[in-house]
Amino acid sequence: MQYSIILWDFDGTLADTLPGLLRIFNDLAPEFGLEPIEDAQAMRDTPPSDLLRQRGIRWWKMIRLRNAIVRRQKNEIDSIRLFPDVPEMLERLHASGYRLGVVSSNSAANIRRCLQASDAEQWFELVVGSWQPLGKHRSLRRVLRRTGVHPQQALYVGDEVRDITAARRAGMDAAAVTWGGNTRHLLAQYHPEKLVDDPIELTGWLTDVSR
Repeated sequence: MQYSIILWDFDGTLADTLPGLLRIFNDLAPEFGLEPIEDAQAMRDTPPSDLLRQRGIRWWKMIRLRNAIVRRQKNEIDSIRLFPDVPEMLERLHASGYRLGVVSSNSAANIRRCLQASDAEQWFELVVGSWQPLGKHRSLRRVLRRTGVHPQQALYVGDEVRDITAARRAGMDAAAVTWGGNTRHLLAQYHPEKLVDDPIELTGWLTDVSR
């Protein structure tokens, strides 16, 4: 399959934000009547929907919590960088002719500041940051309509099983990276088109499928 556009998740896929997000969540947990997360590894091996259900987080509380986390992260975003080899990967994919965009539940302002700090914003034609309580697939569909790309010509790259399911609901293929929110074992159960362990491997695969 040849793709004309690659859309990316941000937290845990492009940027190493997860340790900071976990710390912010635990700081905010008492305010929202939640238990702190103590076992980060167990969290990585649990689908996000199950994690929310286990902790009794309703969608309306999730909206308030997400907004509070994004506001707190704004104060720390300048210290966050992209994962090693990610800037080089983005530059090479852009040079290969791929259109690139970000679709994330983080804020567009936070994403752009991080990309600018790594001199990587130039590779993206769009950055969409918004949280959809009814699913990220809605944001993906809007981006495809905006860019005029057929879903079968688009790939979404993420680090969690919900990224894979969002891509599928939007009619897109999905690739999953193992250095982020969910483990390789869990991601493999959702059968993404490609499962990769480092940016170099992802670059090689996308270069091959574009030929």
